[in-house]
Amino acid sequence: MSKICLLCACLLFLAGLSIPAVSEAQIGQRSHRYALVIGNSAYRYAPPLPNGVNDANAIAQVLRETGFEVTLGLDADASTLRQLIGKFRRNLQPGDVSLFYYAGHGLQANGENYLLPVDAALQRPADLALEAERLQDIIAAMTAEENTAIVLLDACRDNPFVKQLSGQAQSRGLAIGKGLGALDAGRGVFIGFATQPGNVALDGAVDHSPFADSLVKRIKTPSIDIEILMRRVRMDVMNATAGRQVPWSNSSLVEPGFSFNPDAASSQSPAEPYQPDINTATELEFWKSIKDTSDISMYRAYLAAFPNGAFIEIAKSRIAKFKAPAPPRKKILPKKVSRTPLPSLPVNEPSANRSAETTAPAKPESIGRCRDGNKERCRQRCREGARRACRKLQQLGG
Repeated sequence: MSKICLLCACLLFLAGLSIPAVSEAQIGQRSHRYALVIGNSAYRYAPPLPNGVNDANAIAQVLRETGFEVTLGLDADASTLRQLIGKFRRNLQPGDVSLFYYAGHGLQANGENYLLPVDAALQRPADLALEAERLQDIIAAMTAEENTAIVLLDACRDNPFVKQLSGQAQSRGLAIGKGLGALDAGRGVFIGFATQPGNVALDGAVDHSPFADSLVKRIKTPSIDIEILMRRVRMDVMNATAGRQVPWSNSSLVEPGFSFNPDAASSQSPAEPYQPDINTATELEFWKSIKDTSDISMYRAYLAAFPNGAFIEIAKSRIAKFKAPAPPRKKILPKKVSRTPLPSLPVNEPSANRSAETTAPAKPESIGRCRDGNKERCRQRCREGARRACRKLQQLGG
């Protein structure tokens, strides 16, 4: 009996040793792609954004087609948005890919970025914590399991509550900026902005914003890394907006990176590099729009969009020029003017043959003006800084 028990114990021990290897393989096979897509259009206390819902619907559809399990929230109020974020967070396991896409109003205040649900009513700075969602909290929820996280933000529209939050009547004002502020990506995170930090993105004049329109077209590109994809999106948006909007990205992804459509066979030969859909006229038009600016980011955007462009050397030299600190200005000292005393003019003396009777008596010095020969008056005016009085005094020998 004891031998049978010992044999069972050995079998259980050996089975236990094999479980971790099987579990690890199963975890690798079981990794999922989860996406939370939010599109807000019908704001109750802010200007509506007609394309927010349209953009979210289109992005959700293309993500489903590339293997994501999508949770879609349209015109989400604060309660709904928090519930969706909580559910999204609870689904994530180690090794999963999490993606968050947001189209709607967003703002930056005191260096923090906030996303606004449709019922946000901001009247004072304290309302931000209650009415808005801090973007950094959403990213922290996505990366709690140290999984790959992709954040795509089409939320750089202009701040609709800037007057309420930064008005002089507020006892504790906020530093309010345009669009969304720069955001550092933690390990394994890729963040794509619809435009550069501190700038305002366009909602779009047709069915989609320029950023969403390009993403929908590019996401299904076979076997393309997300950082290359983002450069193509940047070029599309710059062309669509005549250079007014330049998408931005920040990444800390490591090898093997991330591809939306990694398993599809590439339609173009690896030996053939990607050729952008662009012509010389478009490049020239964009260069004309930035050639007189001192904004370094615009020249960097040109280099990203036109790596073989005709003006790349000029763009690089201007980046170097505007990055260099300005030389200190030399103080210009006033030139010393040498002042030589004017020679005394001779005073005409009466001729010897003129009789004393015909010589007119001189006016007393105590009477008259300096120009009439009054020495005392000339001395007084000279002490007051009158140069003509000083010269007259020299002429009078005083």
